[in-house]
Amino acid sequence: MSERALILIVEDDAAQRELLKLQLAGAGYDVRVADDAIVGGRSLMEAPPDLMLLDVALPYLDGLEFVETLKADASVPDVPIIFMTGYADVAGRARGLGAQCLMKPFSADGLLAAVQRELALRPPRRRAALGSLSSA
Repeated sequence: MSERALILIVEDDAAQRELLKLQLAGAGYDVRVADDAIVGGRSLMEAPPDLMLLDVALPYLDGLEFVETLKADASVPDVPIIFMTGYADVAGRARGLGAQCLMKPFSADGLLAAVQRELALRPPRRRAALGSLSSA
């Protein structure tokens, strides 16, 4: 039985966060959510996901600053990141941080294609008892 990839969504808009969760869970992924970079960082350290979908416009610490902080700390697991943004000028900075960029608004098909492309580059992490995390 193959393992399902775990995706962490960091998005402050509750409706958008729930829609992303439903789309990804419906496509067979295990999903955790966070509403800001602080909660997302905690989740990332507790159980590193296979991929993080990260909104750029977050409260407290924006997505770009969050990733810069993560990259500066060698103890943080290396996790592929897809930024979600409506700001056209973010793509260059995202690439500079080793991340991809998904421009808003995007379709469910566009989301799933971006996720599949990114996950194809790495196998899912070995995780035990993931079922309890997928409903977070």
